[in-house]
Amino acid sequence: MGTRIGKSNSSNRFVVVGVTQGSTDSSKSDEAIPSWAKPDSDEPPPWARDQPNNNTSGQGFVIPFYVYLLASAITAIAAIGSIFEYVNQRPVFGVLSSDSVFYAPLLGFFTFTGIPFSGFLWFKSVQAANKEAEEQDKRDGY
Repeated sequence: MGTRIGKSNSSNRFVVVGVTQGSTDSSKSDEAIPSWAKPDSDEPPPWARDQPNNNTSGQGFVIPFYVYLLASAITAIAAIGSIFEYVNQRPVFGVLSSDSVFYAPLLGFFTFTGIPFSGFLWFKSVQAANKEAEEQDKRDGY
């Protein structure tokens, strides 16, 4: 390619083409191509295959990871809110007043069970997300 002198509306393009000795041999390069990706194949790709009975009946209902994650966030907010309510001694909902006998034990229960339970729910959400990702990888052929 050369450099043009003068006014021109065309853009200069630089093209590099690499050819190796093995790239001309098509039988070697076909090994890396999956069977569903070949031009003459009628096989659908892994994500388009119909798998209606993929789940076994013994598994039952599987809770999605985002449900665990949402429950973890709500539980953590409630536990931390219980700490703030106890420190400020101002009941938010007015169910129990701050001079009640059950005020401190109830808020303590929410705090000391809510924080570990929130961590447990977060851990379950990570496990469920990893499981779903592995199943998707299997369906995709990886």
